[in-house]
Order: sequence, then structure tokens, then C-alpha cells
Amino acid sequence: MEKIKCAIIAATGMAGQEFVDALDQHPWFDIVSLHGDSTVGQPFRAGRKGFTSKENSPEIMDMIIQKNDEVDLDQVEVIFSALPSSVAKQVEAEFAQTTPVISTASAYRYEPDVPIFLPVVNGAQWELLKVQQEKRGWKGFIAPGPNCTTVGLVVALRPIYEKFGLKTVHMTSMQAITGGGYPGVAAFDIVGNVIPYIQDEEGKVRKETLKILGQFNGDGITDANFLVDAKCNRVCTIDGHMESVFIQTETPCSTEEILRAWREFEGDTANLGLPNTPDPAIIVYEDPFRPQPRIDLPGHGMNTMVGGLAETVFENGFKFTVLSHNTELGAGRGGVLSAEYLRVKGMIGKPVE
Repeated sequence: MEKIKCAIIAATGMAGQEFVDALDQHPWFDIVSLHGDSTVGQPFRAGRKGFTSKENSPEIMDMIIQKNDEVDLDQVEVIFSALPSSVAKQVEAEFAQTTPVISTASAYRYEPDVPIFLPVVNGAQWELLKVQQEKRGWKGFIAPGPNCTTVGLVVALRPIYEKFGLKTVHMTSMQAITGGGYPGVAAFDIVGNVIPYIQDEEGKVRKETLKILGQFNGDGITDANFLVDAKCNRVCTIDGHMESVFIQTETPCSTEEILRAWREFEGDTANLGLPNTPDPAIIVYEDPFRPQPRIDLPGHGMNTMVGGLAETVFENGFKFTVLSHNTELGAGRGGVLSAEYLRVKGMIGKPVE
């Protein structure tokens, strides 16, 4: 397979470096340029921070950082954008006129012609990108991923919703400090502490869950039809968003049936030969003390982990714990998986034969 040429913008931030790590030596993609604002004109090694333990190749470490708006669109076939939402609205739209953009920003997530793309869960919504191109007159498109808090929740809910339906979903999050980006929460605020509010986070979870689990109707997304609410907290862990989830299903079912649905769920990316597809999509723990970020997160950056499943006192009620990696599946590598999926669908690069 001929490698697809890509650029990464905001490459020295946390999500940007996750893009770099996932794309460096990737079998399908070739990084041809790196972009940022803080270390323009310097090699990537000068701006790279110690967010991850991966060692990048010498070619990438020596690559000179260019300005975010200086992408050579004649040489690039896809752009990976880790821009903050405040500037992504304008910059990503300019790029999308000619070139596909895979984004971590929230700027376009809630537009009616834009899927909140997490192909493990809603791969079928890729066709909305064709609608987006037609409506906006773009040759490219913008495909943003979900908020990192939403990711593990919707992966865990998808097989339940598919088999038994949902009436209500209540979630309380315990979110790692890397979810706030760099430099993130001040040490004085978070060490030995829990912050019980994250601005705009709960609204994002509500909106995104229903859109991601919705159905493509040929022109847009018909949202899933259940009640969802959340309470989001920042806790003093480095990586991994853990969530306590309470649900009510529409159809009566047992814990054994839910466990089976999780174990059998392969996700929409299965059997496509995608380098970053999670296998299995969901790891199930029957030990009520699992999953835990320190124990279970290493080596499982693309898997969603669930445990502690039990019935509740409410009708058709269940509770469980979810853990997912907020900067891998929830950001950079998750975005690369989206690009891999869209490559197979013929939306990026030359059609796959």
C-alpha cells in the first residue's frame, strides 16, 4: 500500500504528540510536516514534552516545526489537527475545503452535517461526511472525535443499547489530569484533592452520547432516544478516565446477558485489518475491584474496560465501572483509527483495491 502523506498541526501539545506517536512508522501514513506555534523553526525534539514514553524516530525528532497555517496542501492528503477549539473553527474549515481533517477539537462536533466519529461505535456514520462535502462544497471534510470522557461510556453502552435498549443513563466520572491538556490543572489544586466540576464537560457528555449512538438518516443523525446525564470530577491520576455508570434498559435482561453482549461486541472496526483497531473492543472484568487505572491501563490504550456489573434497586437497573485511556483511544490514536477506517472507505487517499 502506498503511504498517505499527512501533516499534524498543534503537534507539540498533548493530543498532537499522541498523533505523532501513533503515526511515526505507521504502515499506512507518512508524516511529511509538523506544525505548531511555540517552537516554529526548531526541530520537533525542541518542543516535544515528556507526555509519553515512546521514542520517536530520528527523522521525526529532527523535523522542523512550521506554523500551523503553513501546511502545503499540494503535498498533504490528510491533516491531523490537535488545535484548541477556539481556533479550530476557522483553521480547520480552511483546510477542509481541499483536504480531509481528523480533529480532536469540539468546534464542529455539534454541527448537523458532522459526525462525532468513533468508528468502533458509529462507523456507519462515515457516510455523513459525503453530505458534509456536498452541502459545504468541500473536497475534504472535518471528522472530529468525541470528548475523551464520552469515549469509554459510549463503547460500553453500544452493545447494551443495541440488544436491550436504554431508558436512562447516569454517569459519574473520575477524570485524569491529562484530560485537561498541558499544562492542565495546577498541582496545588489537584494533588491530594478532587475537583468536582469541569467546565462544559457534562453538557458534552449528554449531547455526544445521544448523537454517537444515533442513526444516520441519509441527511443527518437522528439522536438516540433515552435520558442521559453526568457529573464530572477531576481526580489525581495521570491517565485514564474512570466512570461509574447506572443504566435502565428498555427490555428486561440479566447481568449474564449484558456480560455476553460486551464479550461478543467486536465494534465496527473489526475484521478490516486496521492497525489500531482494539482487540477486543471491550475487556470484561468480573473481579469487582477491577478495572483500575494503575493496574489495567498500561498496554490497553485502545481497549475499553468494564467491571463491577450488578443489578440495582431500579426497574431493569444495572450499574458498572468503565475505564478508558483518555489520550489514546480518547484522542490521538483514536483519531488515527478514524483515519484508518476512512482510508478503507475510500474517503482518504486512493481507493483500496
